[in-house]
Amino acid sequence: MAHRKDHDTYPPPNWPEGITYLTKPRLSPTFPPQLIPLISPNANPNSKTFTPRPIKHPSNVHIKRIDQDGHPAKGQCGLFAKSKIKNGELIIPYIGIIHSTIIPDDLDQVLPEQEDEHSSSDYDLSLLRLSSSDIRNPFPGMHISIGVDAARKGNAARFVNDYRGLPGITGPNAEFRLGIGESGELRMEIWSLKCGVGKGEEIRVSYGKGWWGARKG
Repeated sequence: MAHRKDHDTYPPPNWPEGITYLTKPRLSPTFPPQLIPLISPNANPNSKTFTPRPIKHPSNVHIKRIDQDGHPAKGQCGLFAKSKIKNGELIIPYIGIIHSTIIPDDLDQVLPEQEDEHSSSDYDLSLLRLSSSDIRNPFPGMHISIGVDAARKGNAARFVNDYRGLPGITGPNAEFRLGIGESGELRMEIWSLKCGVGKGEEIRVSYGKGWWGARKG
């Protein structure tokens, strides 16, 4: 695949057209600089910059098109293990666009520009939530939600599927965990569970009942 200008580097095999490949998270253009210390404690509070280190694509996973009959994601892609992944291992960080939603205590004051454009994304994960009274909150009287969305820009972690509906599968073999990157930044990660992931096996997580409930109807 050709290296597009908006990719951080050459994407791994089977990377889809139209999705920007990232090796490190990017901040949304509307992300308030006052919130950077919350997701990157090691950042210089005066510079208001976010400079996480790039992450290489793990050699033990690959993106693969799903052709299995009965698979809910048939015709789409999944993330698979190229070699055995032991239990309790970090498989891959979840990289995307870091964004924020700031909502006042008085919901009647919510303006259109404060509405979260990422709220309907199937690839959006929560990183941090602060109440209006939290002492870390730089915006008193406001509720803050920070998330990472890989819908249009991300890494291979965006292809991990939910275990529900998979033929013969009763549970996940991996899970999302909140973690810390090499530069001290807050990030979401995918870790293997106690049984590990066998060679050739699809890496599968639980999106949570809330995710499925929001998409019913």
